Amino acid sequence: MGDDVASSFDRSAAAYDEVLRRNETGARRLVESMPPGPFPRVLDVGCGTGFASLAMADLRGAREITGVDPSEGMLERFRAKAAARPELDVTLVRGEVMTMPATPGGFDAVVSSMAFHWFPDKPGAIRAMARALRPGGVLGILCSGWGTDRELQAVMAAAEPPLPPALVGVFDHVQVRPQDLDTWLRDAGLDPLDVWMDVRVRHQDPQAYADRVYAVSSHMTAEMSEEAQQVLGDAIRTGLVAASGPAGFRYTFCKAFAVARRPD
Repeated sequence: MGDDVASSFDRSAAAYDEVLRRNETGARRLVESMPPGPFPRVLDVGCGTGFASLAMADLRGAREITGVDPSEGMLERFRAKAAARPELDVTLVRGEVMTMPATPGGFDAVVSSMAFHWFPDKPGAIRAMARALRPGGVLGILCSGWGTDRELQAVMAAAEPPLPPALVGVFDHVQVRPQDLDTWLRDAGLDPLDVWMDVRVRHQDPQAYADRVYAVSSHMTAEMSEEAQQVLGDAIRTGLVAASGPAGFRYTFCKAFAVARRPD
């Protein structure tokens, strides 16, 4: 995911579980959608603080877990959780999907929860994860779906002073369509079992919403000066407050899911 993304999640690691609590729910829904298993050996790519890995342990019999993430701060949080689960053999590696030290065919399941949309080469990432699966193994992906936070994009597009076009247009680069997931899975030699997207409308306090966005995307402004970041943040917060109603800022949240099997 790159050094900037890793640094972003290093900064947000301490608050991640609280601010992004719904990602834990999403990870469990992904795991619940996978076949019964069991899957004793699991690779978690972009593992973060361990939401998907621990769901695999609780629901699908995982006992040997390898987590890969570029953020050392996230891995530290995961290590603390793993210390309370002595029945699990957890190995955590700082790394990225395209260069991760994953034994080909070495895992019963590979999961990636709310990290895939940040991978620059998404078809290549699926091929890398597919190589790690044993024959008959299962891949599960949860990522930001097409249409997420487009209300935020509208706020950003209307901001004064104008925001950098690369920031306003980033949504088109990171969000994923289910149709593309299906194509990439098939091109990687996998058999999709289910590919779908959940669409939800939510309301949130503008500041809490801004905190959530910052926790997952501060790398987008890493090269800006502190003064420029402050101007940017103020412009977005002002726009969020102006666009909010009595229930808070209304936004659309779309999560794309995919479950696929490597042929025997």
